[in-house]
Amino acid sequence: MAVDSLNNFTGRGGIRSGAVRVAPLSSNQSTEAVGPKGATERPGFSTVMKDFVGDVNAVQFKAAHAIDQMVTGEAADVHQVMVAVEEAGIALDLMLEIRNRVMDGYQELIRMQV
Repeated sequence: MAVDSLNNFTGRGGIRSGAVRVAPLSSNQSTEAVGPKGATERPGFSTVMKDFVGDVNAVQFKAAHAIDQMVTGEAADVHQVMVAVEEAGIALDLMLEIRNRVMDGYQELIRMQV
């Protein structure tokens, strides 16, 4: 399942790297639930985050592969290698910022008095 808003933010779209292995869902699990009127619900936060982390991991592998190709002389265009490396850096920065915001929210919840 592609997370369009996060994938588009990192610039990857729905392309998956062949180096990343993701365990398939079992047949009795589903990422979307059907409501009483037949409308599908959105996937949960944990599913969205797992997909996003997998996408960031794939972008990191893509950048590493581009660097390997440049070092071995297979990649002729240095600009494409630099774009892949910067894309991986931006995706990692975004993931870390999301993690920091989630941790800040968690800390605020812990500090609340009942």
